[in-house]
Amino acid sequence: MLRKVKVIAVVPLLGVLFSLVHASPSGAAGMTARQLAASLPVRAENGAGYHRDYFGDWIDADRDCRDTRQEVLITESKVSPSYATSGHCKVSRGRWVSPYDGAAWSNPSDVDIDHVVALKEAWDSGARSWSSVNRKRYANDLGYSGTLDAVTDNVNASKSDRDVAQWLPTKDRCTYAIRVAKVKYRWRLSVDSNERWALLAVLSGSCGNTLVAPPPRAV
Repeated sequence: MLRKVKVIAVVPLLGVLFSLVHASPSGAAGMTARQLAASLPVRAENGAGYHRDYFGDWIDADRDCRDTRQEVLITESKVSPSYATSGHCKVSRGRWVSPYDGAAWSNPSDVDIDHVVALKEAWDSGARSWSSVNRKRYANDLGYSGTLDAVTDNVNASKSDRDVAQWLPTKDRCTYAIRVAKVKYRWRLSVDSNERWALLAVLSGSCGNTLVAPPPRAV
């Protein structure tokens, strides 16, 4: 009887260990931000062939008269926004706090909608092989809140198309690095060696140990 008890106890334990060893990042419970960043594929980038037009313009995906820019402005306003028209199609006033520098704005003309992973960086990291449909989906990704952000316009201009090895915000770099890792994971984008080093440098200590849920894959 003693031997049978040992066999019964060990078999399910082996099954549990097997499932833990072979779990994918998308199914990992309690994955750290550093682990997520470290799971991104590493590939060299050459930056050739990019054109902004390859990603299209803002679109009105749900046909409610608000394009992607307006949707982000509405979602991220700290107060109920005011509108320029009775149809509530265009935001005329609100309150946005830029996560990159902490500045607050009430006029939407002072705010840009930033792609956390810039379009050219996405192109260099894998989007060059996507269809035009998927590139437009990426540029207008409202399915994951970390892809787009309302930020101070001149700060966004200073960031331009640079990756984390070339540019980091002055405020809350930890959150920014986590969002970059999540967006790259979501869209199956790679990092080059310098970018990987910079991401892991930010995602160290308590920041890197932040538990994250990998976002759903988009491609």
